[in-house]
Amino acid sequence: MSDAIARFAVEADWDAECPLSDAARTAYAAHGTLLLRRFAPPELLARFREEAATMIGLTLGELGLDDGASRLDRFDRGLDLLLAADRARVGRLYQAVRKLPSVYALITAPRVWAVMRQLMGTRLPGIYPNGTGVRMDHPGEDTYLSPWHQEYPYNLTSDNAVTLWLPLVDVDLANGCLLLAPGSHGLGALPVRVRDAMNDRRNANEALEIDHLDRFLARHPALPVPAAAGDALVFHTFLLHRSQPNRSAATRWTLQARYFDFLNPTAIRHDWVGGMNEGVDFRRYHPELVAGPPDA
Repeated sequence: MSDAIARFAVEADWDAECPLSDAARTAYAAHGTLLLRRFAPPELLARFREEAATMIGLTLGELGLDDGASRLDRFDRGLDLLLAADRARVGRLYQAVRKLPSVYALITAPRVWAVMRQLMGTRLPGIYPNGTGVRMDHPGEDTYLSPWHQEYPYNLTSDNAVTLWLPLVDVDLANGCLLLAPGSHGLGALPVRVRDAMNDRRNANEALEIDHLDRFLARHPALPVPAAAGDALVFHTFLLHRSQPNRSAATRWTLQARYFDFLNPTAIRHDWVGGMNEGVDFRRYHPELVAGPPDA
């Protein structure tokens, strides 16, 4: 682990009522992120893999494919065959996997709520349902990679909010670990150019673009953060971050969930609205953050 990552990497008793130490919370305040080592309950990770393997097996059977020809030797054995045979079918599998019981168990585990209460300093944290999902980033597919962005414009519920990003397989430079700009949360909500306000083109990664991004990244250098399956990155809704391409031979599986503070003044003023996936137009709530003439 690099010295840069060590500044915000944390190990703790995740079953404790208040697992984060004062030092950990100080690090979060400074960097806008923490890397929670061995955070996910192992039994829930195992359950997810079993459930995902079942779904892949069912889809293979539906297409008459035999996973004996697969190059993969892990829980998603046969996924490479599905990608080659019917890419659209894998897209529907992607939509279904996020509905698995194990996904909901992971994102609502008691330790998750304990950490969120501490990070947001609230007694009433909430979860943004449409901000929850499992990403399957396949080798060589770059269309849906997230560019540099902040979470807030996409999930307007609260400006006191935290994202949980949990790898379901080990992530590294080869398969595309997350790229962060530690400390950039201190910039606050940044102005954006609106390209597709309501995500009509069904690719949220192209909906908004941070104006003068290079200026902000010059002040907060990017840092790749490798992590093991079951670790978790938590980061502030204003933290700049982006995904990286998968140049390995297997799919990168990660889980994302977004949490917010019900008691936050912005949340109350906005009536706890969601984001563009719920038909909420960022321009209505933050016209002062729209850079240049709004696109249609």
